[in-house]
Amino acid sequence: MFSGKNVTILTIVLLIILALSFVFLEKKWSVSLALIFSAVIVFAILIWLNDKHYNEQMSSRVISVDSLDFVHDVVTRQMNMHGINKIVETDDGIEFYKGKHKAGEVKFRKDENGNLVKVDGKYIIEIYAPEYILHNIDHELWSLIGKK
Repeated sequence: MFSGKNVTILTIVLLIILALSFVFLEKKWSVSLALIFSAVIVFAILIWLNDKHYNEQMSSRVISVDSLDFVHDVVTRQMNMHGINKIVETDDGIEFYKGKHKAGEVKFRKDENGNLVKVDGKYIIEIYAPEYILHNIDHELWSLIGKK
């Protein structure tokens, strides 16, 4: 909703309107507009900073899936939306990289013998990714459950 570009455009438009109001309106109306516009600008900047911080914050989900194809289909597709350019499969799971930085990972739960843990015929996986990616994965998982 509020990107850095939108906040900048909003600020510029409001400042132009404010400058014109001091020319064409009485001073009391211009001061009122200045107070309102400053509140709108501060609110837009705070929302933008909040979205930027919390949407990129790493979080985790533990889910159970019928097959490991889910990881390759759903999680990889969602991580591609995040802009990953490298996928590394390890013994414990899959790591996703964006440039040189790890953007997320999937860990397979294993028992003490090193075998994948299955509960009621489902694999247990733990996904570490930015919150908005996990949110998309949640929605896709629920839509798959709803189709069954």
